[in-house]
Amino acid sequence: MVTVIYAALLGIFFVVLSSRVIALRGVRPLRWLAFNNYGEMALERSVRAHGNFVEYVPMVLILMYLAEVSDLSDLRLHITGLMLLIGRLMHGICFGFLRFSMPLRVGGTLLTLAALMNISISLLIISI
Repeated sequence: MVTVIYAALLGIFFVVLSSRVIALRGVRPLRWLAFNNYGEMALERSVRAHGNFVEYVPMVLILMYLAEVSDLSDLRLHITGLMLLIGRLMHGICFGFLRFSMPLRVGGTLLTLAALMNISISLLIISI
């Protein structure tokens, strides 16, 4: 199943984002993940990266699963999955690990929204 691949990869990145937040809160075993620590701003941005991931990824994965069991082509599912994965990586790296990067922020947001729109329209088309 195509959706499983992207769910697994996104799950791994979710653990990275979660670990970054934990590290910035001062947990010693994860201190190595607290690089680029610029105080409260780093923690706030990391929490936001984590939260934003939670806001978008489940919805797209659910829609991908529904499309997959409705026999949407694997190519269309891979396109959606890659857009989501790359978009979330860009956005998560921008907010979770950097002070600022407009190209990563905008690119990540656009790819995530494109993935959501792509799978939503695909579902509408195959259900008609």
